[in-house]
Amino acid sequence: MNRIILKFCLTLSVSALVAGAAIAKPNDASAGREQLIDAFDAAWTRVVRSGEYRNILNSFVEPIPGVIDATDYIINQSDCLPNSDVTPFPGNPKGRFAEILADEEIRRGVVLGAPWFISGGKNVADWFSGGLGGSDMSQDVLDAILAEIAANYGTGPISIVDVEIPFPFNTTSALQDGIFGTNLNPFSPNYFMFQFVNMPGVTVDFLDQFNAKGGESEDLRRLKGRRPTCTLSSAGQYIHVPVGSPFTINSIDDLQADTSIRICSGNLSTQLANQYFPDHSVDTKRVFDIQECYEDLRDGLADVVIFSLPILPTGAQVGVPTAPAMQPSVNTNIVAGTPYWVQQDDVECAPVFVPGPFPLGTFRECHKD
Repeated sequence: MNRIILKFCLTLSVSALVAGAAIAKPNDASAGREQLIDAFDAAWTRVVRSGEYRNILNSFVEPIPGVIDATDYIINQSDCLPNSDVTPFPGNPKGRFAEILADEEIRRGVVLGAPWFISGGKNVADWFSGGLGGSDMSQDVLDAILAEIAANYGTGPISIVDVEIPFPFNTTSALQDGIFGTNLNPFSPNYFMFQFVNMPGVTVDFLDQFNAKGGESEDLRRLKGRRPTCTLSSAGQYIHVPVGSPFTINSIDDLQADTSIRICSGNLSTQLANQYFPDHSVDTKRVFDIQECYEDLRDGLADVVIFSLPILPTGAQVGVPTAPAMQPSVNTNIVAGTPYWVQQDDVECAPVFVPGPFPLGTFRECHKD
């Protein structure tokens, strides 16, 4: 009998613990970040459902006319179907999300490159944001999303405060504990050239559409180090082989099989190139990656190029008239997608000594408890 009573009491105790755990509520800070994600997702699905996203895509003016249309390289992933019934806006805003609505202001972390009018299509990123005459697909999407959020909560327009993340572009720690690095960008409106930037605690609310979901930042897989929204934009990855190349490449397998083939890539494909082809030489170009990879091909320093565009502008169109013509691209059948990124719980970042000309602590190493 005593055993039955003991078992009954234990059952009640466990049930009470489970019930307590089920109704336990996160603190306002964590809840606010989760609400920001939910609000982004709710707004995004409505932008897609209304057809506004297709209008943005169709209205994007590519940086070099006549090469390729954005609708031919932007891929939409349906990881969040445009079903507003299952993506409601969160009620009872808390924490940082409540502050954003009250202040009508949100902090965006940005990594600045050369302005579009200087690059002019020489960088792959131009084909996703820096279009002809300043057409900006990514900005238009964000504006549409913030307009949906403002309309739902009855606020005025939500303004964007850009916070620059300097080299070495510690994006995860920018979300977690502040801005650190050395400014190497001559176009920076915020910091002096070569200035060491140390702004602990000055965090950003979200990172815009850079950094694909599959990558890593500060020694953490991005999906472990940050909260992601729905995938807002995706693009394939393509191998470009010069006409007259001694290598026959018809698939990703052909490239993987011959480790003597030297690869040139840019910011939007470098992690993929390095990880899928670990035994190959991979040279990453950071500023004008299309132009600089053409120069490598011309000078015999690279054999193939990997970019997220299925068709590239010609060498002449990006300032390398002596560059080789390219064969039709080879589709790797790999797709990289970008969300917005928001701070994650239980992630800590700390400075790591990096030998060289840059100040101590420019690189940060993160770990998740």
